[in-house]
Amino acid sequence: MHIEIYANRESVVIERLFNSAKKVNCVFFDNNLELAPDLYLFVYLPEELANRHIPPTLPKLVDCSNKHPEKTIFCFAEDQGIEQITNHQLKSIRAVGKLVEDNGAKWLTQLPNSLDAFFDCKEPLVC
Repeated sequence: MHIEIYANRESVVIERLFNSAKKVNCVFFDNNLELAPDLYLFVYLPEELANRHIPPTLPKLVDCSNKHPEKTIFCFAEDQGIEQITNHQLKSIRAVGKLVEDNGAKWLTQLPNSLDAFFDCKEPLVC
């Protein structure tokens, strides 16, 4: 399985998540590899939003949720320090999550323990 990842690879939280994967091949979007991904994974952490107004991968997230809803997962990790962002930012990112979900993609508010969790059940985007 191949997951195309849109996340801050320099984050310790993200590094831990991806290093725990044993069943998947993680490819960051800026590696420019020609692989057909099984999933598009977008992970935003509150610490990143505290420094920016709009995540640079947000347009790609909306595009993927429209074109590949069955393969798109959006994870805004609220469990990773929500106090770091403003109420307005939180409201906006939740609106994006609702839009993505309305498009048919999956919206998670917590990071999974491992990326392998997406492939351990019959319907990966339900786990």
